Amino acid sequence: MSGYFIVWASFSILSPFLLAVGAVKCSEREALLEPIPNTEIQLTDCLMDCTGMTYIKKIQLQDNRNIRFTDSTEGALGEYCWSTELKCTTRESFQHAYVVLPVVDIFAVGGEQLEVKSSGTTLHTHHSPGTIADTCGLRYDVTGHFSTTQTGTSFCVQVVPRQDVLEDNVLKCPPYLVTFWQRNMNQSK
Repeated sequence: MSGYFIVWASFSILSPFLLAVGAVKCSEREALLEPIPNTEIQLTDCLMDCTGMTYIKKIQLQDNRNIRFTDSTEGALGEYCWSTELKCTTRESFQHAYVVLPVVDIFAVGGEQLEVKSSGTTLHTHHSPGTIADTCGLRYDVTGHFSTTQTGTSFCVQVVPRQDVLEDNVLKCPPYLVTFWQRNMNQSK
């Protein structure tokens, strides 16, 4: 009996964390979780640290939204990219998306030292307080790129250091995407 309780407690504690870091994926057709093969999981230390710090802040703020963290993939010409086809369940709706740049020193590197572009448009840092831990890095609100009909299947950003700043001295890890989802408990299947 105690073995059953340990398994149940472990799954109920770990499943939201695994969902947040992308270790399980959800589908619009199925509300059940399914494991992703280990070969697809490549999480950076920055993403794991930010996930932990953000979930602590989420609990403190009593934020009941689902949060998902997604590492970037390399695009052309030093771009960092994510799929615009976000995975979700039938009982949640997309709210916000942020690109987070994990900088070496968030207090020394401000948005003015980096230029972040997407399709030729410069993105601006998001300074409003929120659920994402401040120490995760610089935040850029990219909600509009995921909430409208896009012609492509991916969204990419390019990080260009300004002045005499070397990119290797600015970023600890590649950027990642943080998405927020509202649970819709009243929807029927």
